[in-house]
Amino acid sequence: MERFKGTAAVICEFNPFHHGHGYLLSEAKKKYDTVFGIMSGNLIQRGGNACAEKYSRAAAAVECGFDGVLELPFPFSGLSARDFARAGVHIAEETGMEALVFGAEDPEGVYAAAPIVCDQGFEERVNQYIKEKKRVSYPKAVENILAENLGGEKAASLCHPNNILALEYIKAISKRNILSCHVIRRSEMFYSAGSIRALGVPDVKLPTEARPFFEKTLPDGAILPFASLAAKLYTGDKAVLYGIDESLAGRITKACRVAGSAAELMDKCRSANDTDARIRRGLISILFGITKYQAAEMPSYTLLLAAGRDGMGIIKEMGKSSGIRFEVKPASLAGEKQFESALRAERVLRELYGSPDPLCRTPYIQGALK
Repeated sequence: MERFKGTAAVICEFNPFHHGHGYLLSEAKKKYDTVFGIMSGNLIQRGGNACAEKYSRAAAAVECGFDGVLELPFPFSGLSARDFARAGVHIAEETGMEALVFGAEDPEGVYAAAPIVCDQGFEERVNQYIKEKKRVSYPKAVENILAENLGGEKAASLCHPNNILALEYIKAISKRNILSCHVIRRSEMFYSAGSIRALGVPDVKLPTEARPFFEKTLPDGAILPFASLAAKLYTGDKAVLYGIDESLAGRITKACRVAGSAAELMDKCRSANDTDARIRRGLISILFGITKYQAAEMPSYTLLLAAGRDGMGIIKEMGKSSGIRFEVKPASLAGEKQFESALRAERVLRELYGSPDPLCRTPYIQGALK
């Protein structure tokens, strides 16, 4: 398949688009002429809804310099770091990108750990460790195995969220070695997306060009009351759903009997071995019926969410040569199995965002007359 020379992808959420994203873009542009975002839709990786709907976040990105934004669709946008990275890398590969650019707090540590996590026996080592130690989460098992090779301090630093994702991107890339990867050190000069959301997405923390697209935002957990109600109504086997093992399934069932709110349900589901993000992902899986089998697939399509002026030429060529369905209009995907599953989620989120019918959307085109 054709590779577009000088083209890089950034797997992202832009939740919201902030100055740190602008810095990552400026660093990427030093090496690559064209940079695209592969962005989560309306449901995000740590389990929940984005602060603004996907077309607004994509529009902010192109107004701030990205050449285009493609969708990483649900359920892949809401999976654990390993599966989220695998799906994003697949879209980058199949749309013809040359490279993947991503940030990390410790690029040197990431490069040092890369041969370890990319070893063919690494996943088996992790699974065996979990089996032997019991009550050890996947992230903790990875940390302990890395500590055996790199020392405890370095392994602990690599378990920061962006370092974890960086390693998962490298692992996913190593499966086919189609993409080159470029790790950029994250700068501490900028507010993180999480801290900005905690402050209420204040304008002063966002680039000027991005601010109009985040005038109306949602709190992180706006979707959780829907998920909590779904958990209370669900009568099937929760353990067949993505992100839920027998232990978590049991805790959710018990919590549903007594919890009077989504927050209380979350509190009663907590354990030493499950992060809040994993519990939220489990509840989202219940809400939308996402099975382990669905999550094990690769994305079969991507939607163009926004296009910058300079990206239009490559976008047209991508549409012709993409190894997965590359669509501009959601309605073109009607009947596609993965899309129909995602559409159910889009329609629930529409209730929160107050956005138009998801089948009637079109990409944001920079400079187009409104």
